[in-house]
Amino acid sequence: MTNLVHARLNPHPSFAAIEQTVFPASIPAVLDRAAQRFGDAPAIDFFERGESLSFTALRDTSHKLASALHRLGVKQGTHVALLISNRIEYPVAWLALGILGAVAVPVVTGSTARELKFIFQDANIEFLVVEDTYLATALEAEAGVDPGKLVLVGEEQAGFQAYSSLLSAGDSGFTPVNSIEGGQLMNIQYTSGTTGLPKGVMQDHRFWVLAGAIPALMLPNLQSVLSDHPWYYIDPQWMLMTGLYSGARVDFSNGMSVRKFLGWLESRESSLVWFPDPLLKLPETEQDSKNQVQLFMGYHLSTDMQAAIQRRYQAPVREFYGMTEIALGICVPLDCDDPEAIGSCGVPGPFRRARIVDGQGNDVQPGQVGELWITGDGIFSGYYNRPEINAELLVDGWFRTGDLFCQDEKGYFHIVGRIKDMIKRSGENIAALEVEQVLMDLAGIEEAAVVAVPDTDRDQEVKAYVKLARGFTQESVGLSDIHAHCAGLLAKFKIPRYIQYVEEFIYTPSNKVAKHLLVKGVDDLRINSYDFVDKIWR
Repeated sequence: MTNLVHARLNPHPSFAAIEQTVFPASIPAVLDRAAQRFGDAPAIDFFERGESLSFTALRDTSHKLASALHRLGVKQGTHVALLISNRIEYPVAWLALGILGAVAVPVVTGSTARELKFIFQDANIEFLVVEDTYLATALEAEAGVDPGKLVLVGEEQAGFQAYSSLLSAGDSGFTPVNSIEGGQLMNIQYTSGTTGLPKGVMQDHRFWVLAGAIPALMLPNLQSVLSDHPWYYIDPQWMLMTGLYSGARVDFSNGMSVRKFLGWLESRESSLVWFPDPLLKLPETEQDSKNQVQLFMGYHLSTDMQAAIQRRYQAPVREFYGMTEIALGICVPLDCDDPEAIGSCGVPGPFRRARIVDGQGNDVQPGQVGELWITGDGIFSGYYNRPEINAELLVDGWFRTGDLFCQDEKGYFHIVGRIKDMIKRSGENIAALEVEQVLMDLAGIEEAAVVAVPDTDRDQEVKAYVKLARGFTQESVGLSDIHAHCAGLLAKFKIPRYIQYVEEFIYTPSNKVAKHLLVKGVDDLRINSYDFVDKIWR
């Protein structure tokens, strides 16, 4: 047992070198370093909007806004909500708050008034930076934010502070009185509430410095980063930090688009980018390999999917397992050429140590399934105003991820599924994730969501909701096709008994299928699905 634990706690050799690096203390320190080192080189480019800034201009603009916000009363520790779409004002506002030592609270732009009210009150919001598009919803929330403390991005309106006016009157030489340390809170980043109300993840400056610097150090000579996620995700934020640390240009799109993705790769000459799984469902074209990608990052990619990506797009792909609470947790090192690593999540990343434990908190043996626990420098400090949850999920510095993993004899970590996303059928445990991955390997299925259906004889049965890719129909991807595909790749007890076709899924802010909404208020989950046992539509 001692050797097993020791193997889990020791860093990979290439990661150990990164851990010896001396990093800037805070976000403003990284920003100043970037301006000094990279000057007038392009830093950020919202290419679909025609808005860009150099490293020097980004620093100066952020300091100007910081000085203006400071005059309004934003200071160290002030909680400020950001309700803005993907436009250049977002990173400027985020960096300005970092300069002041204020706390940024990114908010999902599609939030309802009820959802906004919860976030504003739960996070103790004092100021709000909001785009004109979302102003009416923000005001409807009636969350007690003083109109004088509301900064409006976009078209000016009487009674509110105009972002453009504040920026024009700002001072690029502004320096706050108090210095910012690494342990100071920077973000309260809300996670999607799939099993309850959203929780605010507390991320300090050290969290963001490491989240940005580690990818930069793992990929020397990085030229450009493509960010196509909404700015309320953590991805654009850490990608901005990666660009600031490395000198790479970060390109931000208006949003995700599989149709536009290959064109972006080619025209932006992107080096580092998340790979969108649905891209593999599109027909192969000559454009596939017209890119300069140094690394595709992937999540939950099967061995076959990774092989297809490298063949079609002629670029390396590596698995990256991370969470809002830990940023990068586990990955396959770039210098790893072991074929047995492909299909796994890899090994703990820099500054990360991992354990797989049983229900009593004891380490399990290789090959056994247990809960993944993560610890290390720069992980989150807990959930905001959630002492009971913190006591449950943070144990002696270890974060209980809620994900089921196993570790093979070589030390590679493999994800099995979520603890709360397991189906128990006739005494057998079935990971919904495994069934979903098998379903999505079938040509024509773009997305799948697997849930448990209560059953008097077998405790639970497996039901799969499937969304077909564009151009496919229920005739071309029939029930018999789905059943035969699953039968060839899954044990009999794992094969879905019930199949339901859906036109669209509802997604959480973290872009996962909102399974809780699929089953919420449904008295009988068998209705509208095909039953392969009784061979009828219900």
